[in-house]
Amino acid sequence: MAVILNDADHKEWTEWDFKLFKAHYILEDWYRDGIPIWVDESDRVTFDAVPRVSKSRAAVERASEKEAKKKTKSHGVYYIVEPRTMDGGELPTREEWLEEQANKKAEPQRRPPPREPHILQGKNKQ
Repeated sequence: MAVILNDADHKEWTEWDFKLFKAHYILEDWYRDGIPIWVDESDRVTFDAVPRVSKSRAAVERASEKEAKKKTKSHGVYYIVEPRTMDGGELPTREEWLEEQANKKAEPQRRPPPREPHILQGKNKQ
């Protein structure tokens, strides 16, 4: 939006300008953390906090911790993430991700049995 509003060459708004502005308004004002505000603030809805692992956040946190340990500080440095595939191929599509998630739910990940008995608080657990 700032591009359109600050661009002196942008003389008139097209139908797409209005649609983009409306979409931006809806996302900014009617959603909170990706959840519609009418769901987020409803007295009939409750939420459970479910842990998720964010590889991108983990990468940023590791880089920030490494930077903090340095003796010389680099002011103004911050980290962003750039995704890449492990095999160098294309990034996954939304459809591939949805299929992967469905497969994960269909077949729960089971931990293999331990090779040796676990020791819990100094006692053999068998």
